[in-house]
Amino acid sequence: MLWIFLGILLMSIVLGLPIAFGLGVAAVVMAVLSDIPLSIMIEQSVRGVNSFPLLAIPFFILVGEVMSQGGIARRLMELAGALVGFMRGGLGQVAITGSMFFGGISGSAVADTAATGAMMIPSMKQQGYTAANATAINTVSSVIGIIIPPSIPLILYGIVTETSISRLFIAGIVPGMMIGFALMVTTFILASKQGGGVRKFRWDALWKAFKDAWLALVLPVIVIGGIIGGIFTATEAAVAALLYALAISLLVYREFSIKALGGMLIRTARLTGMVMMLLAFATVIAWFLTINMVPQTLVSQVQSITQDPFLLLLIVAALLLVVGFVMDLTPAMVIMAPMLAPIVTSVGVDEVYFGVLMAFILGVGLLTPPVGTCLYVGCGVGKVSMESLVRAMLPYYAALLVVLVILIAFPGVVTWLPDLTAVRGN
Repeated sequence: MLWIFLGILLMSIVLGLPIAFGLGVAAVVMAVLSDIPLSIMIEQSVRGVNSFPLLAIPFFILVGEVMSQGGIARRLMELAGALVGFMRGGLGQVAITGSMFFGGISGSAVADTAATGAMMIPSMKQQGYTAANATAINTVSSVIGIIIPPSIPLILYGIVTETSISRLFIAGIVPGMMIGFALMVTTFILASKQGGGVRKFRWDALWKAFKDAWLALVLPVIVIGGIIGGIFTATEAAVAALLYALAISLLVYREFSIKALGGMLIRTARLTGMVMMLLAFATVIAWFLTINMVPQTLVSQVQSITQDPFLLLLIVAALLLVVGFVMDLTPAMVIMAPMLAPIVTSVGVDEVYFGVLMAFILGVGLLTPPVGTCLYVGCGVGKVSMESLVRAMLPYYAALLVVLVILIAFPGVVTWLPDLTAVRGN
């Protein structure tokens, strides 16, 4: 069954068929070959999307929409400018810090690329950055948004592997900050060739930016603080964040009207529908593979090769990097997580740690050709060619790989914070 599934999936990729449809075709073929009624397939697909934690996805997507159009993202970027704009490579540092702020609320790398890129790239060009370098910094920093909570990929991982989403969110805080720091150091080193700082540090400017943005800063406090404090589950935090974002955007900042919500809801529904279809068919595939003992067989075969956690994680990381080259993050997560999680946990790897690691590695795939979604968005926003953008991103790829090696070598970097805090439910 595994080879039938992989064959149909590969054919779908080659033909350019959407992954969700490819999964549906594979599910039907496997049902027919197994002589299983299609009604059971429908039952399993409904079970896959009948999950309360899934509600967090549309709410966090909508939060990102409200941030982009309601003045929240702009104020956070201005605060980032006051904080780090004086550093060498000033506007590049601002873009990365802004991505850390924005990613800590929206949970989407693509939304981060579009929102921060549209605000930062024109200014960076005016200050001496080439179009490719400016776009590279804004594009690569978007991967922070899927590690620092909230994170849509971590929600998906938690659902398909039945792992606590709240613990996954807490586990992503330190690695997300490490990624941001690594990118800032890289920008600092390259700044002499790409453009330096453009302003002096001013306490009055920082205070002014903080006063303008402090209401926006309450958003990550609601999400992260509420989860750590046991006030919210991750799903409840998404609802609270949306209500708060709407309140300050409509009543305080007043930068968009109720009428604008229509377009936001339509875009949110489209993206949510895609995720739901993927989950529905992926659940059917996972059920077929389970009743055919595929996960158990894979675990025993891998254990016969090695039971060393470090070596196994290196092998899995290499596999996921290859998968990221040819498949978008969302389908890769819902397809690969149920198969790989049992393998790594069988040798003692923490499932929360592996979820963060998997999200990071597949997030790198968003930045690599030929199917890197963030690359295409970055090219459109920055008006640069794919070749020049990838060339400018090479030093940042190296920085991300360094962080990856550190996370594999020292799992405690990821697990110590969720182990330290007591969080409840999903």
